[in-house]
Amino acid sequence: MKNKEILEAQVSSLEVQIEGLNTKVQELENELSTTKHEISVINKPTMTENVYELLKDTIRNAVDDFEFDSDNFDWEPTWHGREVELDYLQFQDQDSMSDDIIRNIDNEFRVIENEENPTTDES
Repeated sequence: MKNKEILEAQVSSLEVQIEGLNTKVQELENELSTTKHEISVINKPTMTENVYELLKDTIRNAVDDFEFDSDNFDWEPTWHGREVELDYLQFQDQDSMSDDIIRNIDNEFRVIENEENPTTDES
């Protein structure tokens, strides 16, 4: 039968080994997560920088030209006795909305450098 000191040493050694394994498992989980993220970025559909800039400009122009009126908002009036009060209603966050849309495009596409189109002289 093993004495108490030998058993305690074995327990201590096993605990150290388990801690080392836990650390290694965490490192592998982090590496797996990073690699999965890299794969998801690589697998995004691509577009050229020219198409991307055109898309951003198109979205900004669409948002800037959009007619915001009370039908575009959910609102609740303030009642004062028999009076309803709505002093001013204006949408002032077009830039933020455009940026949100562009961020969503960034999440769905990977922008690649423009390809040079060599011109050929036909003489």
